[in-house]
Amino acid sequence: MATNFYPPGAVNGRLHGFEFTFESTPDKTSLHDSFLEPDPDPQEGETDSLPDSVECFPRHFGRTYHAYQAGSYVFPNDAAEQERLDLQSLALTELFNGRLHFAPINEKSTPRRILDVGTGTGAWAMDMGDSYPEARIIGVDLSPIQSNAVPPNVHFYIEDASQEWAWPDPFDYIHTRVLLGSFGDFKTEVIQQSFDALRPGGWLESQDFNVEAISDDGTLLPNSPLARWVYDMNHASELIGRPLARAHLLRQWYEEVGFVDVHERVFKIPLNGWAKHPRHKHVGKLWEQNFLDGLSGFSLALFTQVLERKRAEVELSLVGVRKDISNVQIHAYQHVWVVWGRKPYPEEVAAAGSSEDSMAE
Repeated sequence: MATNFYPPGAVNGRLHGFEFTFESTPDKTSLHDSFLEPDPDPQEGETDSLPDSVECFPRHFGRTYHAYQAGSYVFPNDAAEQERLDLQSLALTELFNGRLHFAPINEKSTPRRILDVGTGTGAWAMDMGDSYPEARIIGVDLSPIQSNAVPPNVHFYIEDASQEWAWPDPFDYIHTRVLLGSFGDFKTEVIQQSFDALRPGGWLESQDFNVEAISDDGTLLPNSPLARWVYDMNHASELIGRPLARAHLLRQWYEEVGFVDVHERVFKIPLNGWAKHPRHKHVGKLWEQNFLDGLSGFSLALFTQVLERKRAEVELSLVGVRKDISNVQIHAYQHVWVVWGRKPYPEEVAAAGSSEDSMAE
């Protein structure tokens, strides 16, 4: 029997007075884009000059967090987290067979302006700069943690993407990757603002996953440390109004905002090297290390500040979670959603409006 540890339902209430003080194919086969077979013999085993305040990162739990818009992002930004972000980017690119994007952005003409929202270390933006040397790539994030050794067409800026965007020129392509949990209203703050910032015919693409753990063969037990951690992470993120599990709604949100030619692919990524296929095993091992490296940073702020647990209690509970993550007898995986859509041309909007008027008569 399959065991699926999805997030709990949305919590409508908020923590009144609580201030977080620091910082596949789309239609019929979306959830069956890849088949993961267990291995029968697994082995265990560029930024401008910035105000000092932006770079004086507050420290908590021995980690540093964002100083700009402090508290709006609950995960660390230090060297260890930067290394993990690069590993996460590598794992996802490997999962996608080396593809940086799925939207057909060079189908008719080479893109000239590309925006990467929540660029992190800038790894994806720099790869895109190499792939599209004639394009201007702009990456925005809350922290100046990007490398200075970047392609000449790549530029990084400190911005809070949840605030109103004021880009003077439209973009041909906008990209987001692993941003759920960073916004209170991803549909309005990111998807709608991206729609408004794109030229007609431009594309938006989101690559994201839910915090979940799924096993098709029941090897992940309902009360296991990993299953409990998944529940707690999602519950805490719901309480502060920054839900971690909304990737399955991306396609719906794109369509509601007004994008056309919306596509969705859903991949499965193993939580460790339990899968038999060499590529799945390789990607799984990368994802395992990604989670092991990030587990404490993912958990401490949410569990201590929101769930009001002691740090020692949290650290102790994570021992069992780490064991589950690395246990190749637990055939757990997560879904990764890739959704992309096109901003319609004015004539398409006019035609759609005429059609709706005709139907109403």
